[in-house]
Amino acid sequence: MPRGLDEIWFKLRDAAPFGAAGLTPVRPEWQSDFRLVAVTGGQGMLAAGDRAVPLRSGVVYISPPGENLRADVASAYRLEMYVFRFQALTPDETDSGAVPLPRHAPEIPLSGEPLPYPATALVSLCKTVCACRSSLDPLERFRGQTVFEDLLHRLFKEALSGSEQQLDAALETVRTYIEQHYEKEVTVKRLAEMSRISPRHLMRLFKESYGMTIGEYTKELRRAGKRPAGMLARSALAERYLLPEAAGHRFG
Repeated sequence: MPRGLDEIWFKLRDAAPFGAAGLTPVRPEWQSDFRLVAVTGGQGMLAAGDRAVPLRSGVVYISPPGENLRADVASAYRLEMYVFRFQALTPDETDSGAVPLPRHAPEIPLSGEPLPYPATALVSLCKTVCACRSSLDPLERFRGQTVFEDLLHRLFKEALSGSEQQLDAALETVRTYIEQHYEKEVTVKRLAEMSRISPRHLMRLFKESYGMTIGEYTKELRRAGKRPAGMLARSALAERYLLPEAAGHRFG
């Protein structure tokens, strides 16, 4: 069952500056945990599994456990970044201990997706976390954990609430496209390209907004029979999934 971010304990385990030139593995010894890569200078590419992620100053990438990371930097450049190793833990079923979240946990908004963030603020936060982590004072090391959580909070807030109206509009565009093309093959890849939302994020948002997956919605439209697309929004399908006020009137 999906959990709220307030139910997850983000435990910082390591933090260090990292420089890359040419083709360089990014802290492979930390691969068993989540890694947050914060780029503070230069430009290049990050080979994340079988994907290529463009990197430049101010870009943040959270790598899920087990993902191979390699920085690919042109000879004229050097990539400067900070790498943070952390665990995402949640209470077990008996609440007697904590267990790691699965590799592709949907509760972590940025896992596997790059995010731009103001470079100046990013550098300041990264430097503070690393300085605290290297301190001999336990209280300062504790401060490093809290500053890291502040960094995560800022990044998650930017990812989740920075463009809610744009997301709503993009979801409506996707829904309309499906209603107009449901008799043909509708792929998540095509919808993601059209809405400029990553496939995984789009599938999660669509399910949360409309109560069913993209595939289920398409099947329901096909099952509804051939009728003008404009009527579909007023069909029993829409009443069931899209119009809670109508459902309230029906069952109230």
